[in-house]
Amino acid sequence: MKIFGKNLKKDILYIAEIGVNHEGNLKRCFKLIKDAKIAGADVVKFQCFTPTKYISINEKKFKKISKFYFDKSQFNKIIKFCKKLKINYLFTPVSHDWLNFIRKNSKTVKIASGDLNFHYLLKKATKFNLNIFLSTGISDLEEIKAAVRIIKDKYRKKIKQKLVLMHCVSSYPVPDAFANTMSVKFLKDKFNFVTGYSNHVIGINACLTSICLGARVIEFHLTDNKKRKFRDHHLSLNKYDVKKLIHMGNNFNLLIGKYEKEIPRIVRASKNILSKGIVAKKDLNKNHVLTIDDLDYARPAKYYHANQIKSLLKKKLKQKVKYGMLIKRSNLY
Repeated sequence: MKIFGKNLKKDILYIAEIGVNHEGNLKRCFKLIKDAKIAGADVVKFQCFTPTKYISINEKKFKKISKFYFDKSQFNKIIKFCKKLKINYLFTPVSHDWLNFIRKNSKTVKIASGDLNFHYLLKKATKFNLNIFLSTGISDLEEIKAAVRIIKDKYRKKIKQKLVLMHCVSSYPVPDAFANTMSVKFLKDKFNFVTGYSNHVIGINACLTSICLGARVIEFHLTDNKKRKFRDHHLSLNKYDVKKLIHMGNNFNLLIGKYEKEIPRIVRASKNILSKGIVAKKDLNKNHVLTIDDLDYARPAKYYHANQIKSLLKKKLKQKVKYGMLIKRSNLY
């Protein structure tokens, strides 16, 4: 799968979720985009919503959420700024009315964990032919299967090029004991789609563990100050954390390699050197006929491999072979 300029068969895609850590401040939002770019993130992600369609006005969070709202003109400025910095951007429509705006500005959408079972939104996203990052933070296997069926109904065989399943635990923050990053491998084995990990654990360890378990997309919250009051700042990474994550994550990706077992190119030349060959167990005279008692094993397998010892029995020597010397083809008639 290729997305945002990355081939996910070999590369890791790093998504810095600014989310609403800008807290409605456009200047701070631009600073966070810069931090993401400097740190090496591939994508910055934002949450877009209409407050009254995001959360009921009866809820205590409504006033706070309303303060974090950006309108379309502000998001157009954000898009323009991302293009100027040459960093990819991605949106989560936390309220469904923003999907039209997203599809006009991007080929890809991130569906929040809370909307995995919001089938109306899934159907609309597939109708617009969008690539989908699907977060699974509050869903069990049956709910995930139902969501995948809806997406597959539209994309059919193309689904593997259109869908990324993101393991996530929707708690803020997530204690280490509940991260369950093994779910990354579980989702990969169960569905055979590209899988990723959306992090709510403090620090970078869960992200790195997920890479080791097969995650090809790593999403993390980004902040410029972990001490700000809003909840998400406390579990977010700053630009220095992100640099470290990307450096270590890419190194881990190299170390992991491929799901196979073959002789690496750098080892092939050493194979015979490290393998046992066949040597004379004692001084052997010319015209001597070899028996099993004449032969022993020692490195390297330069002429004959140890497993070929039976092929040497009853062979006659053309010349003397001293104790401990390799048996060569040129030694034999």
